[in-house]
This record gives sequence, C-alpha cells and structure tokens, in this order.
Amino acid sequence: MRDKSPSIAIAATLAAALLVGTTTPSQAHHRPNLYCSESGDLCQSTRRVQGGRKLGILLAARYFRVFHICVAEPRSYESCIPFRIHDHGDGTFGRDVSWRRHFPPGGPGPYTVRWVVGDERVGRVLGFHVH
Repeated sequence: MRDKSPSIAIAATLAAALLVGTTTPSQAHHRPNLYCSESGDLCQSTRRVQGGRKLGILLAARYFRVFHICVAEPRSYESCIPFRIHDHGDGTFGRDVSWRRHFPPGGPGPYTVRWVVGDERVGRVLGFHVH
C-alpha cells in the first residue's frame, strides 16, 4: 500500500473538483462563481449546494487564521463578516459559510463576493445572481 503525502492528496482533490487556474462564469454572467490559483494553493467559490448558497475558501496550508467575507448586494450595500479558517484534517484548510445565514439578502440581482485578510483582498472577486 502506497502512502500518499498531503500535497498529493490536496492536488488530486482540487484537480478532480476544479479546473486549476480558471474561473467559471456564474449564472448571472457578471462575475465568475469559482476560482482556483494556478498552483492550487487557493480555491474560492460561491456555489449553490443543496438549494443554498455557500461561500467557500479552500487552502493548501493555513496561510491565515481569520478572514472576512464581504458581500455586496445589488443596491451596492456591502456587509463584511469575519470567519475563522478550519482544519479539515486532510492537510487542507478552509471554510464554507451559508450566505443566507450570515448576510442580509438585498433582493434579486447580482451579488459580489470578496475574501479579505487584513486590508488585502485574497484571490479573486466572485459573484452570484439571485432571481
């Protein structure tokens, strides 16, 4: 039986789930809803999961412990909330949060999502659309 290193497991997991170094357009076509860095060290998404909207970040290492997710609703009001990074126990770190549970809905239209550490944006700005 071969022993897999955490970096091989991370690469395999990310490659299987996502196209590395690419973004995919959201249903709204205003912003992508998925991003992975070319190295695979960082992936972000604003995907629908089981009928709900999840805002997620996945890291190959614990690059930071606390970050903010900032969501701008269609009328341009932005709400930023801090979250802690979780250890997934498989060599990856990250967090998935429910949009509806943590952020005020601003009605139908395009939403913009940013991940922030300190004063710096992390990764790409993504989005989703509410009908």
